[in-house]
Amino acid sequence: KFAVNSGSTAVDNDALKLYTDLKDEIFNDETKTLAYWRLKNDKIEDALTDFCFWEEPTDADEALQQTLALFENLNQSLAYQEEKNDNFPFFNKPFFVNQNQIPIVIGGKPASPPKSISEMLVKILADNCSSVYTVSRSKVSSERLVHFETQGLDEIDGIQHFSEIFSRISDTYHPPKSENKTHALFFTLGSHRGQNAFRRNLQSAHNLALALQNSKDFKWTQLVVTGTDATLPSDHMDENVICSDGTMLTIPSYKICEYNFMYAMSKLGQFLILAEAVATLTENISLPVEYMAFLEQKISRIWANVIEAGDNVMYKIEKENDEAYISMKELDTISTRFTKDILPLLKDNFRIASDISICFTPLHAKPWSEACITQKSPKCYILEQILRRLKNAVSIQQAARYHLTE
Repeated sequence: KFAVNSGSTAVDNDALKLYTDLKDEIFNDETKTLAYWRLKNDKIEDALTDFCFWEEPTDADEALQQTLALFENLNQSLAYQEEKNDNFPFFNKPFFVNQNQIPIVIGGKPASPPKSISEMLVKILADNCSSVYTVSRSKVSSERLVHFETQGLDEIDGIQHFSEIFSRISDTYHPPKSENKTHALFFTLGSHRGQNAFRRNLQSAHNLALALQNSKDFKWTQLVVTGTDATLPSDHMDENVICSDGTMLTIPSYKICEYNFMYAMSKLGQFLILAEAVATLTENISLPVEYMAFLEQKISRIWANVIEAGDNVMYKIEKENDEAYISMKELDTISTRFTKDILPLLKDNFRIASDISICFTPLHAKPWSEACITQKSPKCYILEQILRRLKNAVSIQQAARYHLTE
């Protein structure tokens, strides 16, 4: 897809030198991570080394196109390796598409090829369902599914946009009653950077919750939310796995920490807001009063902290003794109590797509392509970002399937 630097050889190629050095570092490290297993795969190595011989991008837009193309090749290679793997229990979990439910992917759209988790989820659902609805700000057309283009789902007036979509589905696209089908919602909206990213995470969940409450004629039985390992407690243990060749791998856990603190808080806020809505709106669920009180209190505290933080993602250790401030310890408690005590009681109607750590998607490609242009070698910058994250990365195909596993 991109011009190859015809004057570059393996001897004078800085990107290839960096790749070789980082690979040696990974292979020689006494603690082997998932990156060790990843880089033993020929397809993954080919995707990365081919990139080393592309021409250096001259601006951020060219860098973005190159990075997205690399991600496409890399995701295909990661998925191939995962499919052929027998070592790790978190890969290749059987996924199930309920034919009695019509899926609605909020924050997704049809795309060929899929570049994000939500786009891959749409593809899997479209391949397995007769009807699929998607909702995003993008304007797209598709013969295979119905797409709703709408703006502002994460803004204050977003409730109206959600309600209008649910009304149109109920009035226009609902299946015949004889089919006895209902809807399954896949909520994939989430930002980890950008203006008001953390507030928008909460606002989108709040808007969906109120729209479901107001849409009495809209029938749904399941809500699945895109999760992230960033919401795991800060003391969550790394996972150890033995490869077929006997090598012990340590898979570092992505979890609550100082540098992703407000992002983790906002995602937990999404979970709590939507869990409270499901518990309130679903007839067959009755959460204990203490759990409903817990959700209400923590949602209120998370909103206050997110609004105060603005765009600052970092944990402020100097505010630990401020009663209004959610400390690392309190956020850990919120995560643990929600996951262990509340989520299991909602399992028939509400799930979090778990085990999603790092994925190579446009969410990473855009900021990396903007940052790399200021570097001596943009390709070296992109390569290092990828190689440093292979220690716990999964393909977008794997992440999408986690939305459909028990």
